[in-house]
Amino acid sequence: MNHVFVCGELGGSMNDLLIRNPVLLVGIGGAGTKIATAASAALGCKCLLISNDKKDLIHNEKCTAVYVNSGEWVNPSSLKLRSFVHTHRREMMSAMDGYATVIVVSNLAGRAGTAMAPLVCRMAKESGTVISVAIMPFQFEKDRIFNSGTALRRMREASDSVIVMDNDAFLDNNPELSQEECFAITNNAMTEVIASISTGAVRPAMNILCTSTASVSTESSLRDSVAMLYDSVPDAGSVKRAMVYVMGGERVPVGDLNKLVGYVQGIFQEEGATEVAMSSISATGGVRVHLVASAPQKTRFDRYDPLGDIIPDVLDWDEPDSAPDIKLAIPAIE
Repeated sequence: MNHVFVCGELGGSMNDLLIRNPVLLVGIGGAGTKIATAASAALGCKCLLISNDKKDLIHNEKCTAVYVNSGEWVNPSSLKLRSFVHTHRREMMSAMDGYATVIVVSNLAGRAGTAMAPLVCRMAKESGTVISVAIMPFQFEKDRIFNSGTALRRMREASDSVIVMDNDAFLDNNPELSQEECFAITNNAMTEVIASISTGAVRPAMNILCTSTASVSTESSLRDSVAMLYDSVPDAGSVKRAMVYVMGGERVPVGDLNKLVGYVQGIFQEEGATEVAMSSISATGGVRVHLVASAPQKTRFDRYDPLGDIIPDVLDWDEPDSAPDIKLAIPAIE
């Protein structure tokens, strides 16, 4: 994938995260393994796939697979599934050993993501730099909101940088799309941005990934991405750094790209805080704009785990909760 920086703050910042080779992509669960496999092919790097479903572990020769066997449990909860991960710790650590940068991709709307991603990030941290990429659930998935919030909080603690895709914010701005269409667009955006990390810049912070549907107008696509950002970050004006990827940008006049930079810098009120990259990848049916914004401390995701802000020192924070099988020997009472 070729990218050319055409405008903005060239060369990155001293605060940017340095991506060092070798790079390993780690995909967890159904969506995570699909995205990681596609992104690793684009980056030309190795891939580790982790899941409790064997169908997620179909891979090419550059991928290693770890099957987390849940035994007799057909549909284990996140806590139960997490208890099985510990038995595979040595296998996972061995697969991640020797990599300077580990990128962990997971869907926090799924049990596999919430169960495994925090633990995998902590393991990966022992190898080197960790970049976490997470998908957040829809608001109507009420039973998944809390677990996704606690998992994201733990991933932030164990990662050098976190990139979050909020499917709910994307669907809010594109209500005519079905869930499957939403997944296809947002998963593709994540794949393209992950594949661009080696040539772009990543901030050691919480980064919100926003995207658009394909359009003939870069302004329209940018407007969709910014609207998605405002859904995820209440005070988008406090964003100090944004990276804009224009997919299909080879068809966009340079003058329009210059205007795009001006629009984004005006929105975020920080001159020189925006980078724009033009991708040589063609966008089917039009141009897509991906916006990666370094968010302030507070995002909508903090509301997913309210106890984390209220009593962070009271909760069992050092070790994520799990539900192992405990067999008690109770003597018979005569």
